[in-house]
Amino acid sequence: MTARLPDPHMRSLQDPSTAVSRRRLLIGTAFVAATIATTFSFGARPASAESVLAMHIEEQTSWVQNFNPFDLGGRRQSTMDFVYEPLVIFNDYDSGKPIFRLATGYKFSDDLKSITYTLRDGVKWSDGQPLTSADMKFTLELMLKNPAVDIVGVGGSVASVEAPSPTEVKITLKDVDTHFPESMADFPVVPEHIWKDVADPLAFKNEKPIGSGPMTEIRRFTPQVYEQCRNPNYWDAASLHVDCLKLPQISGNDQMLALLPEGSMDWIGSFLPEIDKTYVALDKDHNGYWQPPAETIAFQVNFKTANPALAEAFNDINFRHAFSLVMDRTAMVDIAGFGYPVVNLHASGLPPRFDAWRNKAAEGDKDVWMTYDVDKANKVLDDAGYKKGADGMRTTPKGQPIAFSIIVPNGWTDWIDAVQIATEGLRKAGINASVATPEYEQWQKQILDGSFDAVMNSRADGPTPFRGYYQSLSTAFAGRITSAPSRYSDPELDKVFDAYRKATTDEERKKLFDQVQVIIADNFPVVPVFNGPTWYQYSTKRFTGWVTKDEPVMNPENHDNNRMRLMHLLRLKPVQ
Repeated sequence: MTARLPDPHMRSLQDPSTAVSRRRLLIGTAFVAATIATTFSFGARPASAESVLAMHIEEQTSWVQNFNPFDLGGRRQSTMDFVYEPLVIFNDYDSGKPIFRLATGYKFSDDLKSITYTLRDGVKWSDGQPLTSADMKFTLELMLKNPAVDIVGVGGSVASVEAPSPTEVKITLKDVDTHFPESMADFPVVPEHIWKDVADPLAFKNEKPIGSGPMTEIRRFTPQVYEQCRNPNYWDAASLHVDCLKLPQISGNDQMLALLPEGSMDWIGSFLPEIDKTYVALDKDHNGYWQPPAETIAFQVNFKTANPALAEAFNDINFRHAFSLVMDRTAMVDIAGFGYPVVNLHASGLPPRFDAWRNKAAEGDKDVWMTYDVDKANKVLDDAGYKKGADGMRTTPKGQPIAFSIIVPNGWTDWIDAVQIATEGLRKAGINASVATPEYEQWQKQILDGSFDAVMNSRADGPTPFRGYYQSLSTAFAGRITSAPSRYSDPELDKVFDAYRKATTDEERKKLFDQVQVIIADNFPVVPVFNGPTWYQYSTKRFTGWVTKDEPVMNPENHDNNRMRLMHLLRLKPVQ
């Protein structure tokens, strides 16, 4: 039975013990159930001819069979990497070292105005057809002709594409872009012989995908579970020791807690409160985790909202400063996150793992807005003309009432609690904010189509901090991908982003990123709150080869924003 989530609009966090009490009750109940279940269910399992890896990578109330790599709001998160192999993966945990997959190399021209990729010879699609440069050329041109499916931003960089040979693709760029290979990290090559007849490449569900990755065969698909099995023509089959991925439908963190006592999951990417008690204690010989600090979590407002009151408020830096001043970041970390995240107190929002890139000129007095100070927030709003009405809620300087919701996926209990803490603080300053909890897929679609007011969101970082900032705050990506929901646009920032992409030395890049941090700290387009951990838990009961804190060779997470999950899968071997 799935634990029922509380109504987020009914619970108050004026007394933080409310959240603590609810969590303790849930954890205690789960732990008792776990102890009983462990007694009866952790016996040896019969040997199987097939190695089936049970994964949790996304929360949904029901699976929809969609493996379209271009549909960011609807695709199953096992589409990239497992159905469509990347050209090259950059290992963030190894100084961005490239790991070549479908491509065996790439080379810029002397003038840096073009780049040629060499594709791996002899690769076949899962239906046995050869994968050649024609497929990559077709995919690039599909994106150029259909901006709705341009998920990597090639339209802003690519002038033309040629295929000089079956294993070569020459891409002529509109201008110098030394960052181009990293921007192609999420590029899926699709088979021309399948997609050339697709009338609407964004609406196509691609239910029976033909792919290049290790797991392309959808053997079983129901609303509750699906199995994605071995590609019969996988080019790197010798490295693959897992026969199938099994993905049970899990709607949220509470349902995962209830499922854990069964001991049926192998690779998990979930928030588990008091993890040593709720997970490790269930099977101390096999259950483990490693949760290193990850990307920055921030509140982002919709700068292009159609609501005139919100447009007036959100585009006012005084309002955003006040928004930040009522964020009780410590409570978000300690109460909502059980101490797993790390408070971020820098207006630039730079993640801890990029300390070497930190610009002190973007800190100091610029970070005063990152403290928790309700009185100061009220003064900022008073001075800026946001008057309170009889109900204690404020209007804009033009007299329009302010009311908005912050969307967070249903089932993400830690984030829901964090957003509730945020709305409680906002209301203390007279800002009428509430929580909305759409299903995860709907949450993504609202971000992509702009039908939201505000959102708590993370961004996907790369080997350097540039990618996360560029894709979330540049005009080129505004509203086009899920990490750029705010639709923010700043010509000055865009100019520095463009200069960074043209830079040819690390020294140049460092100086330019110093400017990026100052511009962001000065203009405060997002409200950073904390850096979440990497959600990664594993069981050695059925598989070995897991990445651990003792062997931190790659990002171990299995979520869709981590291309290294493919290499992690290829490390795994069934227990003999």
